[in-house]
Amino acid sequence: EEWKGWMQFAFIMYHYYRAWSAYNWIRVFVSSYVWMTGFGNFLYFDKKKDFSIERMVSMIIRINYFPILLSICTGVSLDLYYVVPLHTVGFFVTLVTCWVSIKLETMAGLSYWKSRIAAVMLCLLAHVLFYETKAVDVLLFFSKEIHFRFQADKYSAWIGIVCGMLMGKASEYMAWAYGSVDRPLVQWAQRFLGVGLILTWYKGFGYLDDKYAYNPVHPYVFIIPLLGWLMVRNSSKYLTECHSTFLEFLGRNTLETYVLQFHLFMNHSVQHIPIIIPGSGADGSNLLRLLNMMLCGSVFVAIAVQARKITVSTQTTVVEVVELMLKKVRGQPLVEMAEEDPDEEMKPMVIDTSVPEPKTIS
Repeated sequence: EEWKGWMQFAFIMYHYYRAWSAYNWIRVFVSSYVWMTGFGNFLYFDKKKDFSIERMVSMIIRINYFPILLSICTGVSLDLYYVVPLHTVGFFVTLVTCWVSIKLETMAGLSYWKSRIAAVMLCLLAHVLFYETKAVDVLLFFSKEIHFRFQADKYSAWIGIVCGMLMGKASEYMAWAYGSVDRPLVQWAQRFLGVGLILTWYKGFGYLDDKYAYNPVHPYVFIIPLLGWLMVRNSSKYLTECHSTFLEFLGRNTLETYVLQFHLFMNHSVQHIPIIIPGSGADGSNLLRLLNMMLCGSVFVAIAVQARKITVSTQTTVVEVVELMLKKVRGQPLVEMAEEDPDEEMKPMVIDTSVPEPKTIS
């Protein structure tokens, strides 16, 4: 959540201050979001094996409900919220991949690793056959913007799935490198390697001023700085055990701040910003412009937090309704009755009268 928080902050400031020179970095941030979709959902499905309708409905509502409602009410095209369909497709790609891997393990008798690798390779083959052929032009049916955005992140979710599959091995390495035995050489090697990966990406691709020159290579190289960042961020036990609560807060409201930035913090397709404090326009003083930005930002974040609460409440309600409908279709009881204990009436009531010892707060 902290990672999502500071990337979201950079993403919003990129739009607000029109910092087009940071375009390549922002592209990496967006791809990191989609990477998390594959990574996080793989870990969930691989552990829980929950491919239920309730799970699918829950994620569809969580990701799509508010953006679609906002698009309908404001008349804005969903193209503006392109991250939403990227996350949605990434979720279902991960779901299908994990479902296939489980079936290969349970029905075909393959081992854990063979079944996972086979499913991941089948997923890669499907990606190549779609994105590297004329088949990708089907996306033009929706819009040119969707066509471009999906190609920019065509392998992001898949790479996230691969990283999720290897997470167990990474955890074993972390336990070895940062466990009870101190290994400073290993830790410093990890830091230098992480910084080296970020610099390698920047020297090779990140420095490019022409986004049309960078865009074609981005889907294949964004993982370089991403892995570099993960190595640096987790390069000491202290760093792995602490985080910024403020950035975590922003990260938990990423979807709502992403969508609402186009309407409250900026407007007219990110071409204008709201002016509340007189004299804080383009010709105003830097202080007034900063105060105006902070005032608008406070209102913007407050509304985003409320929007998230409403979305989660709607998500929970819809999932409960779907569960009841499925129970009715399956002929299951709508309300589960608790089993009565025949000896319950014979049990004496016990009241704890002991006084707890005072706690010492250091």
